[in-house]
Amino acid sequence: MKKLLSFSIALISITTLVACSGHKAESKVPEEKIEQKQIKFDEKLFKEAGLLPFKNEKQLELGELDSKSRATGAHIQLKDSDEPTEKRESKLTYDPVGWHNYKFFYGDGKKEAWLMSRGHLVGYQFSGLNDEKRNLVPMTNWLNAGNYSGTDDQNQSSMLYYENRLDSWLANHPNYYLDYKVTPIYQKDELIPRQIELQYVGIDENGKLLEIKLGGSKEKVDQYSVTHVVLDNVSANAEINYLDGTAKNTVEDAKIKEEKEKAKKEAEEKAKKEAEEKEAAEKKAKEEEQEKARQAAQEKEESQESNSQSTNSGGYFRDKNGRWHRPNGKFASKKEIREAGLQW
Repeated sequence: MKKLLSFSIALISITTLVACSGHKAESKVPEEKIEQKQIKFDEKLFKEAGLLPFKNEKQLELGELDSKSRATGAHIQLKDSDEPTEKRESKLTYDPVGWHNYKFFYGDGKKEAWLMSRGHLVGYQFSGLNDEKRNLVPMTNWLNAGNYSGTDDQNQSSMLYYENRLDSWLANHPNYYLDYKVTPIYQKDELIPRQIELQYVGIDENGKLLEIKLGGSKEKVDQYSVTHVVLDNVSANAEINYLDGTAKNTVEDAKIKEEKEKAKKEAEEKAKKEAEEKEAAEKKAKEEEQEKARQAAQEKEESQESNSQSTNSGGYFRDKNGRWHRPNGKFASKKEIREAGLQW
């Protein structure tokens, strides 16, 4: 009986050991596969292409502020499920160096809008960062949102155009990663970036690079299948001093413009009226002068004629009405004239 019991216990022990050993052997297989999947990418290629190493997880790198306190760049690698779910806070408290709060007229000058915004290098929809100084630079609203007022994601000169389409690309490829890098481009000591460079590429589950074309005319793809876009930090309604961030409105207030045009029109009408009055006065003076000269000539002629008649008629002379006068100027009678041998 004891032998039978010992044999049963031994048999149970052996069975348990084999079962445990089999379980451990099976669990090692998927672990090895996962480990291989994580490291299966061309590290050298990623480095040459200026990409973050592929770790099959969300990564975000922010460049440190430089000696001028300027943001230097932001780089993210994520897939659709890594995007933030919390709603972004509307208010920012950090002012990037060189940022000024200008409200300028635009278009026909009847409306005005804020010129600059505190623009995120990597947008909140990817990074989840809002008030992070290393991710903020002064951008015109035209560059940031595609419009002077409000937004227009059809504007290929705006970051919004590319951000929204990259967001859609992630949504349409939930198992793929997006490597997205944004770099502000400064000239020497200027506080405001003249341009913003975007670079982006897709990555599949195996670490293979996937070219992304969003349809923008500014897109250029390099030898690594990475797409590059350079956008100008400008606004048609402003002249920007990139050295210190100050700016001048190049679109005039419609009311002031209207007043100026009205004043100009009134001045032109006044000048025209004065010119017409001057011309009329000169014409009148000339006519009066001509009339005076004509009268003087006529009087001279009459005087000469009168003198001639006076000489030939014994001093009698006719006035302009044809009446005869004596040499002393008094009217002469018909009898006197006939006796003088003159025709009445």
